[in-house]
Amino acid sequence: MEQEFLDIVNQKDNVIGQDTKENKFKKGLISRNVAIFIMDKNKKLLITKRSSLKESFPNRYDLAACGNVKVGESYEDAAYREVMEELGIHCDLKFLGKIFNVFKENNKTIKYFTGIFLGHFSRKVKLSDELVELRRLSVEEVEELIKNKKLFTPGFVNDFLFIKDKLK
Repeated sequence: MEQEFLDIVNQKDNVIGQDTKENKFKKGLISRNVAIFIMDKNKKLLITKRSSLKESFPNRYDLAACGNVKVGESYEDAAYREVMEELGIHCDLKFLGKIFNVFKENNKTIKYFTGIFLGHFSRKVKLSDELVELRRLSVEEVEELIKNKKLFTPGFVNDFLFIKDKLK
């Protein structure tokens, strides 16, 4: 499997080097990722379920699309790439904000600056092999469901709470 290289950033989100995704986790380095919320014409969010084969947070609900920002990519470029890779769609995306996320899982500390985007798309989507289910939920339904901390990834919960007012 080909190694994925990421820009490594400091606490101010300035690029300070590059390293592999594997080393980023081993060394506890900070990188960038994107979180993309997709809303349909009925104001329902597309929520996906991660495959049981995912290393981080398998079988949990997550954003419509999310992923790492690769070396030299902008947040926006990564967001468009991830939407195409994970859902097979293209739609206009609006930048909603950026948040710093830190999680612990499997004795690893995961640190990201996350660029959060919103797109609108109502037609059928095709899930990648990393995703096993698609649900369409209102903002209010998500607010109720995230009370169960084990249903969603921690990143989803943080990102959703950070921008939920912009989704209404």
